[in-house]
Amino acid sequence: MNNLEKSNCLKEHLAPDSVLTFIKNIEEIIEPHGIVMIKNGKIILDAKWEPYSTARPHAVNSVTKTFIGIAIGLLYDKGLIRLEDKVISFFPEVKIDLHNTQVREMTIKNVLTMSMGQITTPILDADRSWVSALLNNPVTYTPGSMFHYDSLASYLLSAIYTKVKGESIAAGLQRELFMPLGIENAYFFDNKEGITIGGLGLFIPTIGLAKTGYMLMNHGVYAGHRILSEEWCQMQLAKQIDNAAAFAPSKHESRQGYGFQCWHCVNGGVRMSGLWGQMCLMMPEYNFVMAINARGSSSQPVLDIFNKTILPALQDGDIEGSQCELDHYLSTRKVTINNNDFTSYMKDIINNKEVTVSADDIYDVSRFKLTFENDLLLFEVERKNKTYSCIYQQNCLRKGKSNIVDLFPPYYDSLAKSKNELLNYHEPVCFAQYIWEDEGTLLLTALFDNEATHFIIRIHFDYEYAAFEWQPLSCFTKYEHVIVHGRYV
Repeated sequence: MNNLEKSNCLKEHLAPDSVLTFIKNIEEIIEPHGIVMIKNGKIILDAKWEPYSTARPHAVNSVTKTFIGIAIGLLYDKGLIRLEDKVISFFPEVKIDLHNTQVREMTIKNVLTMSMGQITTPILDADRSWVSALLNNPVTYTPGSMFHYDSLASYLLSAIYTKVKGESIAAGLQRELFMPLGIENAYFFDNKEGITIGGLGLFIPTIGLAKTGYMLMNHGVYAGHRILSEEWCQMQLAKQIDNAAAFAPSKHESRQGYGFQCWHCVNGGVRMSGLWGQMCLMMPEYNFVMAINARGSSSQPVLDIFNKTILPALQDGDIEGSQCELDHYLSTRKVTINNNDFTSYMKDIINNKEVTVSADDIYDVSRFKLTFENDLLLFEVERKNKTYSCIYQQNCLRKGKSNIVDLFPPYYDSLAKSKNELLNYHEPVCFAQYIWEDEGTLLLTALFDNEATHFIIRIHFDYEYAAFEWQPLSCFTKYEHVIVHGRYV
């Protein structure tokens, strides 16, 4: 499939000044990793913040849900499902609690619009059918009557897809979406039942995210090839349910209504939205799409800035500013982390020393070790009889491979297939740096080019004892704050 033509902001009548102001402003509140803009069917901006790339897979978290909606649309277009179909009709093998009567009225449309009538989330484990857990979760309200955001709704849609097609969404979208759009390196997490997790777990390049948004906005057509019906695209992007009551007034971007696994915006657009600022904004009125991968808080502050900078330029059509100035600024973008030229005298004392951890450590760590060689540091940790390691460079991000990100994995890792079993899995690249914060503290920072967050470890030590501290930046782990203490051997 042919890729979209490349152009620039100036040629497509979007003021470069507005885009430059937008980017400078969001850099103050988030850490952008990649931004792609499409206008009039042409790529007008493709910006990366090194070491990240808009062509490499990146976690998009709950943006995954919109892709689940697309997969359901493919079934709808083939006449394999109807929106009014009852969910339980796809799972006759599941025994339903006799007291949970309203679950029998739940339709595919209710699940697409997060209006299943459930207000609690069941606990999942690897030994129990997730579908059974969901369908036996109490349905408190009439399905369709109220919005309640739940990632497991997307999993239920994924399970329906697998029931109908006999394959995972990961497999189906590789063939029916990613290949036609020329997206070669996207992948999903599947659970051990072989069902795509759905609520999260998609890794896709920023450019692939933008292409998908353009296809949806363009009534299901990409480069002259129809992917989805115009009918489905209109339904998926339309406001299907009011959700204002589900959020506080301060969460104005979340209160504008919900489509089929996507959000409506204050500015009249529709967006895919994921944790830590992953987003694809679609604005059909202006034939404009913007995809962002980042390390941030949420979409709302970015959209607030967008509405003050780029939106007026889209509305006015005035062309102001220099394309060359914008291009030059974007060519110099990179992620910056703290540097410190200081080196502690403790370096030689702790070098190559193994630290043993008490056998009753609640985090199951048995030992860790620091080995210095010139400006490199090898950090090794043994947990549950497996060694995790990473090589860091002082004051410089060193490119390499590492499994340190799996030291304390997300909770869904234990429920998912191993990474080597995932369809089209791409191993991430690690960029790792260390600095001395003071005489007795090392700060280790690892960036993985497919993740939205940094993996940060602090190591504290004196002449006899050492400890490492890990503060997860993820709500997907069961640990809130890890501190492991030990003593030199």
